[in-house]
Amino acid sequence: MAITLSILKRADAAALRDIRVLLAQVRSGSAEGAVTMPELKSVLKDTNTLVLVAKDGVHIIGMAMLCITARIGRRTGQVEDVVVLDGYRGKGLGKQLMNKLIELARKNKLKAVYLTSRPARVAANALYQKIGFERKETNAYCLKL
Repeated sequence: MAITLSILKRADAAALRDIRVLLAQVRSGSAEGAVTMPELKSVLKDTNTLVLVAKDGVHIIGMAMLCITARIGRRTGQVEDVVVLDGYRGKGLGKQLMNKLIELARKNKLKAVYLTSRPARVAANALYQKIGFERKETNAYCLKL
């Protein structure tokens, strides 16, 4: 079965289930049950957030998000939650998702696209560098509210 990439437009129970499984693979701790239907619907309504999904016909087997931010003098994007289901890894799907996000960033006239990735995600970090992302020397901070 062919794998298709598309922007997720509608939240339903199947999409929520598949996204929970995917996010459990990349977020520290388990995302199972953490994402709610109202949260998913809210993200999909946000015109500055694009949720790109890869489907194997029925199930979402990969995803990546592009969050667009208007800054003074420029618009930028932040890539979030790039993940491919375990059984589909190593087949170039992550690269396809990232290339499509870059294409969407260009269509939206963004000046730059940023992302962060844990060092333990060796394959993901290698992919990002291979497609042109440059590693920046910076400190990342988080204030949990």
